[in-house]
Amino acid sequence: MRASRLGAVGSLLVLVLGGGLAGCAAPVTASCVSWVDLSDADAMAETAVLIVAGVADPADGTVELFSGPGDRHRVVVEEVLKGDFSGDELWAAAPRDYCVAEPPQPATDPIPSGERILLFLLPASRDPAASEVPDELAQVEAWRTLTPLAGVLPFPEGSEPPFDTGR
Repeated sequence: MRASRLGAVGSLLVLVLGGGLAGCAAPVTASCVSWVDLSDADAMAETAVLIVAGVADPADGTVELFSGPGDRHRVVVEEVLKGDFSGDELWAAAPRDYCVAEPPQPATDPIPSGERILLFLLPASRDPAASEVPDELAQVEAWRTLTPLAGVLPFPEGSEPPFDTGR
C-alpha cells in the first residue's frame, strides 16, 4: 500500500513539474535592457564604432538583436565619417524596445528609406555584452544603431556633420 501511495505521489509530481516546465520551453526572443541616454551627436559619435552617411533601402527582413528583431536595411554608403570601412554598402537595423506596455517602441522603424541619413553604428549582436569588433569592419555582417532612439540623424546633401569628426 505504501509503495502505491508513493508511486501516485511520484506520478503527480512528474505531471505537475513536467507540465510546469513545458511552459518554460518557449524560446526567449528579447532581452529587457536599460538604454543609455545618447541625446546629442557628440555622445553618439563617441559611442559608435562606425559612422556613415548614406541612403537606406526599404526594409527587406529582420536582424535578430538582443532587444528583439530589428528591420534590416541595405544602406548605400556615400561617406565614412568614423571607422575604417571600405565597403560601398552595409546591412543595418535599429533595435526596438519590446519591454514596454505597447511594444515595440518606437512603433515605426527608426531607419527611414530613401533619405540621406547619418548612421551611428555598432556591430549587431544578440548578446548585449558583446564588444568584440573585427579588425576589418567590412567583415561585420550586420550593424545596429546605438539605441532605439539614438543612431539615426537626417543628413541632407551639403550638410556638415553635427559632431567633431577629427578630420
